[in-house]
Amino acid sequence: MSPIFRFLIPALVITAILLAGCTQPSPGNIPAPATPSLNMTVPFAPVPVPAASGTQIAYELELVPADGKVPVIDKVEALDPATGTVLFSADDDLLAAIYHPAAVPPPTPGELLNGTGKVPRPRISIWFDVKPGAMPDRLVHTITLNRSASGLPPATITGGDVVVRKDAAPVVIGAPMSGPGWMAMETTSPLTHHFRAQITMNGTTRVPQRFAQDWILLDPKTGQAASGNASLARNYFGFGKEILAGADGTVVSASDGLPDIETIYSAPPATIDTAAGNYVIIDIGNRKYACYAHMVNGSIRVKAGDVVKEGQVIGLMGNSGNSDIPHLHFQVVTGTPSFLGAEGYPHVYRSFDSLGRVNQTKAAERQATPGYTMNRLWSEMGIFAEYLKTPVSRQNLLPENNEIVRFP
Repeated sequence: MSPIFRFLIPALVITAILLAGCTQPSPGNIPAPATPSLNMTVPFAPVPVPAASGTQIAYELELVPADGKVPVIDKVEALDPATGTVLFSADDDLLAAIYHPAAVPPPTPGELLNGTGKVPRPRISIWFDVKPGAMPDRLVHTITLNRSASGLPPATITGGDVVVRKDAAPVVIGAPMSGPGWMAMETTSPLTHHFRAQITMNGTTRVPQRFAQDWILLDPKTGQAASGNASLARNYFGFGKEILAGADGTVVSASDGLPDIETIYSAPPATIDTAAGNYVIIDIGNRKYACYAHMVNGSIRVKAGDVVKEGQVIGLMGNSGNSDIPHLHFQVVTGTPSFLGAEGYPHVYRSFDSLGRVNQTKAAERQATPGYTMNRLWSEMGIFAEYLKTPVSRQNLLPENNEIVRFP
């Protein structure tokens, strides 16, 4: 419609009203603008996971617009409906980081079946901690919609009611390695690549790595990650270290033969089949599976069908598959033995000592320096490692992001 017609039609309507002797409705009689219909669901109900900072809650809020159009979201909150307490809130930069818009164009049928990082429906990743005694029985969510493009005020929608799985418990894992200096990376945060990775496979979107850790060995005295040239994978203290079965079980699958990546940050493009590198998956009972990835080529010591005991050596830490530096990627999944085709399930470690942590703020500031490379970051890791004067003993907890620990 041309601008002229947009002007003329209101003018003609007003003239007709005046000629008929009618008056316009009072403001109180004008119906309020309709709020867009947006359904919210939580596909995998959260299981509380204890950590030093508080009990962790991690899950995804999936959005299903009734008309197929997702409105602009300004804010999301998670609340305890029994008390009205806001437990989690995200807007601006945080919301942008944890929001996963539906893929445009949408995933193809082949991608939905075989595996893709594209999501068919928008999702929001939510992770927060709850103080002792404050764990809610249920969660409900509010979303604030931005309607300024239509000249309307913001609108708030409530939904996504979900029961917190207090009836379920994390899997207890023994030590996957031994000794001091192990740093847990990419865990207990809504901003990690593990938690934000939404994988659609066999027609279902899941978060297989929801509670995963990347374990990297630092010198327990200096905090350094490598000796000599830090661009070479074999110079890292973790390269070739023994990886242990964290629980009794039966090996479901094991894969060996992928080459070791000799220099850091030089992994070839990953596929569904090569992402885990040389790996082992162990059935630890109750439809739970422990997954170990990125081992040294030729180091796998078990095969499918083998029965293993907790503490048994299953391979050596390496830098194969979708790996930037030598480390162990560890996760527990439920439902099916798959790194990317199963739902991530929480686990805790039976016993470890907290030795300190890497100061992520200091590391981020250094990384912001022009010309500062990841190679230099890892060669200077000792600058960022901060050790406690006295180690703190932990039992049945999930290590915090960047925490440095000692396993028995």
